[in-house]
Amino acid sequence: MAILTFSKNRLPGWMAEATLSNAIDAVVIIDSNNDVIFFNRAAEELWGYAAKEVLGKNVRMLVPQRFQAGHDEYVNSNRRTGHDKIVGSSRDLKLVRRDGREVSVSLALSKMRVGNTWAYAAFVRNISGEYTALNRLLDRVNESADSLMAGCRDMGEAIARVSEGAAQQASAAQQASASTEQMTANIRQCAENAAQTETIAVRALKQAKSAVDVVEEAMSAMSAIAEKIGIVQDIARQTDLLALNAGVEAARAGVHGRGFAIVATEVRRLAERSQEAANAIVSLSRTTTEASGKARTELNTLIPEFQRTCDLVQEISSATNEQRVGSEQISTAISQLDQVIQTNALAARTAESATEILTGNAGSLLSLIEGFRDSDGNIKRTDNGEAKQTPRLSKQPA
Repeated sequence: MAILTFSKNRLPGWMAEATLSNAIDAVVIIDSNNDVIFFNRAAEELWGYAAKEVLGKNVRMLVPQRFQAGHDEYVNSNRRTGHDKIVGSSRDLKLVRRDGREVSVSLALSKMRVGNTWAYAAFVRNISGEYTALNRLLDRVNESADSLMAGCRDMGEAIARVSEGAAQQASAAQQASASTEQMTANIRQCAENAAQTETIAVRALKQAKSAVDVVEEAMSAMSAIAEKIGIVQDIARQTDLLALNAGVEAARAGVHGRGFAIVATEVRRLAERSQEAANAIVSLSRTTTEASGKARTELNTLIPEFQRTCDLVQEISSATNEQRVGSEQISTAISQLDQVIQTNALAARTAESATEILTGNAGSLLSLIEGFRDSDGNIKRTDNGEAKQTPRLSKQPA
């Protein structure tokens, strides 16, 4: 509680009056009857009243109309009880000028002992400019906070969609990785089968070519046999002719040639049988040669097909091997993609957590800004004690 005292030994009265009269803040002093006994030039500028219009009149004329009725009782109660709720401190409020315009001021009240009672001095400073600047600042900060809040909500929704998409991508990538691994295994098996088929096809081609050579050799052998059988046929014909001549000579010899005739007859029979056998062999040889020729023709026709098949199998084997290499590369790429997607999903969750904290910070900022104004929208310069602790961003996901 401040009490104004003027010591004649330290500060002359005229000097104290001059100091108060020229103070940059408005100074109003009232006596024990609540009448104004001092009203400096700054007070005249602030309220718009001349000092002569105020001096000697009740101070309630300077109080907003809604407080005038109970103002005297409030001051007198302070005199009686000494309960200083406002006296000895300062507060911000609005006063009404003579022209009806409201002005934001900072009011500091002090009281002075006058006999057995108290007089009061009010020191009033015009803070309208500060309020205007602060109000503009709060408006801009409020707009920025609203924009930040809206941006946080939009970003939160976008990050939520990204997080959901990343989760779906991660699931799809895992399924694709599993499918690719299965496909790679299948292609690897196909490549092994193709390699075995290629080996079989090459072996079959070699065997077909060998079969052609065997058939050629068989045909050559049949030709040689046919030539030899021709000799046998000539011998059989000549033998038959000789046996016939021998029979004729034996018949001429009469009784003495009878035995020889029997032998000639048997020889002739053998020659005929040899002739028949030779003819059968020639016929069989001819048939075998024709069959061998057909077989050679068929094999010669099949060899290009075998060659084509072998070439195709080699191409299939090569392509399958390339597919195997490609599928392994795809499998590796999908695994790497899965890791990237997992990292993105983690980053999305981290960003989502950070956005939630940022949204909370924006809400706290709005609450803090609202704390600067009262229920009527007027700016308060005192701390209302309701500011909440602002959460901090974390480097790790929530």
